Amino acid sequence: MEKLKRIGKAVLNSFVAIWKGEFLLRLRAGRFLAHILYTFLLLGVIIWVSLLIDTAMNKVEKNYSRIGELKMEQSLLKIDITRAESRTEVARRLEAMGSPLRIPEQNATEVTR
Repeated sequence: MEKLKRIGKAVLNSFVAIWKGEFLLRLRAGRFLAHILYTFLLLGVIIWVSLLIDTAMNKVEKNYSRIGELKMEQSLLKIDITRAESRTEVARRLEAMGSPLRIPEQNATEVTR
């Protein structure tokens, strides 16, 4: 029971020391304070860089999916343009507009200006 009280008191003293900012001084680690701060700085930079990389990778994945959507849209537009350029479609449009132009019955033999 006495041992449990000592452990409880040591844990409580440690929490109080951490709360007051004296934990490293109580451990007599003051001479290593610069190294400890440097380590925390490095850890912070590593976390920050990994978050930047993660954000960039998310953008890349979104852009890849957007590129796929745009490729499908481009294919559909190409199909529509090809369909609109066909002779039968042009003739149908001209007829719907009431134009006297028709598809030639025979091939042209000479082009003049």
